This record gives sequence, C-alpha cells and structure tokens, in this order.
Amino acid sequence: MTFAFLVGWLFSYIFHFVAAQSAPYTPNPFQNTGDINGMSLDGSGDPLAGGTITIDGLAYTIPKNTLVTLPSIAVAWPELFTADGQPNLPQYPTISWQAQVYGNTINGENVVGLIYIAQNFGEVLQGFVSSIDVATGHFRVAGSFGGSGGVECVLNDPTGMFGKPYTDHPLWTVDPENPSIRSSTGYPMCIPTSSDDPDCPSSQRPNGETKVDFAQAPVPAGQPDPLKMVPIVVGDYVTISATNVGNDLYAVYSLVANVGLYTAPGTQPAYITVEEAQYAVYAELPNMEDAEVRAVAFTTDPEAIVQWFVIDVDPCTGEESERNVLLLLADPTAPVGRIVARVGKSNFNPATREMGFRIYPGAISNGPKGLIAGQFIQPIMFDSFIMPELTIFGDNIPEQPFQHMDYLSQGSGPYTPGNPLADPPSETHIVGKLDPWPGSLPVAAPPTCDTSSALTTQGTKKKVLKEPVFMPLDSAVPSFDYWADISEIVIPSGVGSSATNTTAANSRRSAFISQTMQKNRMFRPGVQRKRRVL
Repeated sequence: MTFAFLVGWLFSYIFHFVAAQSAPYTPNPFQNTGDINGMSLDGSGDPLAGGTITIDGLAYTIPKNTLVTLPSIAVAWPELFTADGQPNLPQYPTISWQAQVYGNTINGENVVGLIYIAQNFGEVLQGFVSSIDVATGHFRVAGSFGGSGGVECVLNDPTGMFGKPYTDHPLWTVDPENPSIRSSTGYPMCIPTSSDDPDCPSSQRPNGETKVDFAQAPVPAGQPDPLKMVPIVVGDYVTISATNVGNDLYAVYSLVANVGLYTAPGTQPAYITVEEAQYAVYAELPNMEDAEVRAVAFTTDPEAIVQWFVIDVDPCTGEESERNVLLLLADPTAPVGRIVARVGKSNFNPATREMGFRIYPGAISNGPKGLIAGQFIQPIMFDSFIMPELTIFGDNIPEQPFQHMDYLSQGSGPYTPGNPLADPPSETHIVGKLDPWPGSLPVAAPPTCDTSSALTTQGTKKKVLKEPVFMPLDSAVPSFDYWADISEIVIPSGVGSSATNTTAANSRRSAFISQTMQKNRMFRPGVQRKRRVL
C-alpha cells in the first residue's frame, strides 16, 4: 500500500465523516422556549440595532429592526438594555427569565424572526385580595384578611391609568390602552388612590357587590356609572400575572377579578376584552397542515355584535388599515357575554402583529381616563402564532413562513419607544425589514421610505380606529369585498341608530347580521379582502 494511496484514503474518510456531521438540509425551523443565559447588543448605537441572545445554552442572532413582544408592549432590542449595556430584566440573573423564539437555522446560524420575553410565561397567581393600602397602592393576595402574609403586589402602572403610578420598571407595564386590569367581562377596574378617589369611587360597588348591572349613561350622581372604573376591594377573587421585582414585591401587569359587570344592552360605553387569540400562518404546502384561526373574547354587553379584524401597517408611514375576519354575536347564555370565534382553516395571510375586536355599530366611545371603550387591540402574544405542521413524517421540514408576515419583510413604519415613559426619538427611524433576514425564500423588496412623510406617532400611539359600518342587506353577492365608506351605503331602518339603543334594537341587529352573514360572502372566513384605510 503506497503512501499516496494511504493519504487519499485518509482524505476520503475525513471528508465523508465531516459531510456526515453537517445538517441534512438548511434552512430548518425552530420554535424554542427556555431560560435566558445571556443577551448582547451590537453596539452600533442604532435605536433599532440587533444583537444576540443565548437560551438554554443555544446562541441566536437578533436581527436589526426586531421588535420584541413583552407581556403588554413591544420594544426595540436596545430598549432591553441599561445605559451600561446590561439586560434590563428585574432581578436578572438572580431570578431566571424566559424567552420564546421562532426562527430558522441557516447554514448553522440561528436567526430569529419572532421573539417574546417574560420573567415567567406561566406566571399566574390566584386568591382573594386580603388587604389594600391606598396610600402606597400596594395590595396583598392570598394573605390573612386585614393583615400580612400572602403575596405583596402593586399595579405596574407607570402612567397611573388604573391606580397610583408605579414607575420603577416601565417595560413590564400594564397595558394602558386596553382594560388589562379588569373584571371577567372586560370592564376596567382600579385600585383607589385615596378613600375618596373620584376616578375610582366606592359608589361603583354598592355594598361591595360582585355583580353590577349598569344603567345607561348619564346616571344620577352616586349611582354606578359606566363612564368610571370599578374599584377592586378586599374579598375580590383575582387572577394575576406579575414580575418579581425584588423585596418580595410583585409588579402586576394583568389582573382579572371574578366580578360580573355588565353595561346596558346596546348603549355606550360598553367594554370588551380578549382572553385568547391565535393566528394561523398559512404555508399552503402539500406536506404541511395549516391550523385554524380562533379567539375567545368577553364583553359587558351580552347582546353585542362584535367585529374581529386584523391590522395591516404601511411600511413607510405607519398608517393602519383593517381586514375583516369575522362578525360575531355575544353569547346571551352562561357565561353571559362570551364570544367564541373558530374561523376554521382559512387563509388570512399576510399575518399581522396586532388584531382587534370591536363592538358596533356606534359602540366606540370615550371610556374612563382616556381608555377607548368598545374595542380591544390585541398583540399576537406568546405561543399564539400557529405555524404549519408536517403531515408526512420523514420529509424535510420547511422553514418558518416569515415571507407571509409583511411587517417583518417590508417593515412597520416609524419607531417610537415601547417604554411608556421614554421620550420620542429626536429623528425619525423606520422599522424596516429584518436584517439579517431569517429565511431563504424570496420576499418582495421593501420600499424606500421618505421619512419626512412618516407618522411620527406610530408605535405607542393610542389606537383609535374609525368604526366600520354595515354593508347593505342584499341578496346578491356584493361587487366589493370590504367595508364601504359611510357615503356608499344605506343602513337598514332600526339598525345601528343611536336612537334605538334597546333590547328590541339589538334583536333587529342580530337578525340583520345573521341574514347578512348568510347572503354576503364578505362576512365569511377565507375571503381575500382589499386593504383599505378606514
């Protein structure tokens, strides 16, 4: 055996061994959840810079333009770091934090497309409110009544929407634009800031009642007023999610009290909340099964009609437009006010960052302390994007279908910090396409944006969407696919008029919408609709 033969044989063996150790195919998808071991920022100084994150020992690339979804808000990656470059995670690393990442491994690099961060995704505490200190805003759950013990809590409410302002950890805030501190039915609730807090008066809970039916506003002084929040009281059974911020204090970002609060049917204001919303991203591949789009919501108006819609965003201006998903009726039977939506396997691509639920017609109004009553804007939260699943086991698993998420591939308009206490940037920065792009499939080139035309309030602006109106009831299939402007339609007599806010009017609306859903394909799931600014 010659030396040349031995060298050739050894080279061939090594080449075969190395080839056998490489990934069988690339890209390949991942959807991983685990403990954060480390985070880094790229150091460019760009407010939309990327970096890296390590989860359970695996390193991931965070692209530039990534917006991270936290329990109540979305923030740019640099917002998660202190001025000296350390992760801005309370009690980290003494207390572990978790992240969920969706992405694709491309030639050995784990590139993230979606990321969610919380101290504990499963953090839920239930119990009776055992004491409330109105001077500090602190309250205890599951302790001895009137005494100590249990868990000490405070609403993490930097802007003071639901109680006394708490500003220590604003990234882990309540949602100040939706009733994140609420009753089971979605009515906004509060912790009084004093014994005679005019925004959170005790008159809203006569004798500490756990069931209140509000009369139509305006109401006489001293009676329960649907234009004001309802106070949380000792003895309320609550479900909370919170962040451990140290010193045995939990900063609450979500609270649901077992209180039945209902507004007068067909009147304003009425309130709505979302308990669950899952968005199926369609791939339409022969070896993949696409999931269904579904949601559960609750409303204080048990006879309400509710629209479910998704929100598209112009990649340059940040201007929002809506696509209808479904129209629904609240359940008048127990649990009263529940809305269950199961659209089935319908294609609602492109997937969006946010969806909304709205009571109408004529149901959007000013609520207490600037809340928008009658609608709820819901980010697609942790574990709520449902990706296609393989149906032919042993086939290569296709990459995550980020090409069907326009807000990732095209951008989502001007950036403003998610932190509710942060100042807006001194110049306009456009949230563009993720860079590096977490996939290999072709996507349209993002537009070149003129920052002078951008909406400077995009990002954390108050979501005030123009209310859609009913299409005319017609036996023919409509020639257009989306909500008409008010000048283009005729509302059937007795439907949606502010003068017909009665149970009978709700019955007419119910009959109207039932017929319309049968006759007009625009109300059916799966129909492609024009994007249109309302």
